[in-house]
Amino acid sequence: MRTLNHLKYLLIIPIPMESQENQYRWTKAEAVYPDRPGRSYALKRLRYRLRAFLHRGLIVQFEQFINQHPFLVTLLNEHADYSYPLVYRFLDKRFNSKQRFQAICENLLFLPKKLTALSAPIYKTPLSFGEVIPDFEMTLSMTTHQPMEGYWVLELWYKPRNELVYLLTFAKLGEALLISVVQGPNFEGSKEMVKQLTKTCHGLRPAYLMVETMKALTKALGFETLLGIPQKYQNKSRFIQSSHYVVDYDAIFAESGGQLKDYWELPLEVDRNLDEVPSKKRSMYRKRYAMLDDLGKVIEEKLEL
Repeated sequence: MRTLNHLKYLLIIPIPMESQENQYRWTKAEAVYPDRPGRSYALKRLRYRLRAFLHRGLIVQFEQFINQHPFLVTLLNEHADYSYPLVYRFLDKRFNSKQRFQAICENLLFLPKKLTALSAPIYKTPLSFGEVIPDFEMTLSMTTHQPMEGYWVLELWYKPRNELVYLLTFAKLGEALLISVVQGPNFEGSKEMVKQLTKTCHGLRPAYLMVETMKALTKALGFETLLGIPQKYQNKSRFIQSSHYVVDYDAIFAESGGQLKDYWELPLEVDRNLDEVPSKKRSMYRKRYAMLDDLGKVIEEKLEL
């Protein structure tokens, strides 16, 4: 019978891998969870090793996949945390290990293969869609936050302070795109900024601006279906931690015209008939739609598809 000490010994031994130069090997626990001054991550490293041990066959397949694509070798060797979702969580809490493997492999290749006409690879350099409104810039890039929520992200930046205000993380899921995260700010003065941003966006709150931007991006990328992750299946990991800031994904997607099935199914077009809108608000709605139309045109132009 195997003892606890024997199991601990197994978890410390690295999984055998090739040591050739310019090859990807499963990331060591110390690279994902290095200790910091006054803080130890020994327990997290132990969990990481345990999960890797339990998925060692899947890891071998993953290494083989990554090593078929030289740019992914470099990418994953530079980003220690990009591999971990394979043995933990990715996009949807319901995913089993096979679904995670398929989704991760598909999404690592998704935009780099789609956006080949860009002057710089999308996984290296963020693509700017310019200022949605003065001082607020929308970008598309590879995530620097939590890869378990997806590798691709739309970000809204406040340019005067180079401050991240809102983000939306998304992924390819079969023939659809999936919104997996919508996250807002929690810094000093952020509530006032959100109010001002809503006013400047003609009454459109920032969370919904991100969703509408994602709708435009979905169409520009040639997809016909946009999904949203139901609240209970979302991987809760925030780039800005706050016990007071809670995102209600179901409310956001419902108010965006979504229908809840296995995922929220979001319409790419909305009814712009203003007959039911009070006359004093119609000008605001016209300006909002014009803003979104301009953003959609910029997205199409910038993608160069």
